Amino acid sequence: MPKSVINDAGEDQQKNQAAGLNSCESRLEQAEARTAQAETRTEQAKVRTELAETRTEQSETRTEQAKTRTEQAESRTEQAETRTEKAELRTEQAETALEAVAGKEIHLGPDISTPFPKTFPPPKIVDESTLLEALTGRQREILKLIAEGRNTKEIAEILKVSPKTVEYHRVKLMDCLNIHDVPGLVRFALRVGLLPQDKLAAG
Repeated sequence: MPKSVINDAGEDQQKNQAAGLNSCESRLEQAEARTAQAETRTEQAKVRTELAETRTEQSETRTEQAKTRTEQAESRTEQAETRTEKAELRTEQAETALEAVAGKEIHLGPDISTPFPKTFPPPKIVDESTLLEALTGRQREILKLIAEGRNTKEIAEILKVSPKTVEYHRVKLMDCLNIHDVPGLVRFALRVGLLPQDKLAAG
């Protein structure tokens, strides 16, 4: 074989090897580029995940704050209701004390600053009409509603007071009348005219 042919073949082989090497390098560079792109997307995904977690934490924090504010508002409402009930009780006690003084059940000494006792003995009543007059307006309201068959919850809703306040007035009412059962209160209400006679059959 001529030497020129051998040289040409050798050159062709070198060119082919160089082309193959270039091709491998190109594929390697492409692979590295794809790897870099994948890493970039991974980092971006991590950033998005962290942002999502941050937003979730912020949302949870706002929810907790809203719950705390709601609980505080409920607590303040309960405290206000408690103060209102106490004020109502003090008002009723003051009314009872004033009525007792007006009826000469309590004789004040020269020192008018002497505090009223917390409880008062039942007045000496000569008849039921006088006994009815000894009741406070609120006690008469509750007596009438009890005689109509209303329960404590219904009375509280009608009078816009708490059930505890109704219970307090009912106890004071029974003590004042010396009647300690509902049927007795109904009969008394009928006798003094607080309840129409046609309610007797319904009761």
